[in-house]
Amino acid sequence: MSIGKLARAFSIKLPAEMEHLDVRGAAGLIIRSKKGRTVAVRLLPEPMAEAMNRLRQDERLWSASPDRLAAYADAEEAEAGGAKTRENTT
Repeated sequence: MSIGKLARAFSIKLPAEMEHLDVRGAAGLIIRSKKGRTVAVRLLPEPMAEAMNRLRQDERLWSASPDRLAAYADAEEAEAGGAKTRENTT
């Protein structure tokens, strides 16, 4: 798809789309080709699939972390509450 068509399809101004594509290009997710004055962009599915697989792996870690953090905070709170109770009785 041409960069102009891509920008119009997503209601993005061309300079913003170019910056977005520069990032994707640097990451190896797209390939650009020029024919005359038209620059076309093609998505490379292999690197995108690798990135998605990595994100799925990381998601499992992110999902587990809040539970561990909540358990830690509860334990700390309970310990602090116990210490205050001991202080009040002395």
